[in-house]
Amino acid sequence: MINARDVRRRDLARRFSRQQRREGMARAGGQCEMEAGFWRRCSRPAEHGDHFYPWSKGGSTSLQNFVAACARCNRAKSARIPSPGQQERIERRRRDYVTPDGSVSVGERQSLR
Repeated sequence: MINARDVRRRDLARRFSRQQRREGMARAGGQCEMEAGFWRRCSRPAEHGDHFYPWSKGGSTSLQNFVAACARCNRAKSARIPSPGQQERIERRRRDYVTPDGSVSVGERQSLR
């Protein structure tokens, strides 16, 4: 359910720019970053750029909030807000494939205006 606070918090841009998609997909190595089960990384190729923290719930359209996802994982997540545990696990997995100078943090929400 979307409340008035979430609407005020929405980023003006909903779609990721080509540059953000390019950088996010490169960071993920073209592979889905979502969980497949037993806290493992999905092995399918990434097809979508997903807002980790949903845009409809105030998630920003930024590289920090970008997660590469296959169609199946993107549909399964839908507009759900991931748990703190899911956030921690994706950040832990990113340490395995993000360059040492890159950021592993995920999720960013717009502040209330």
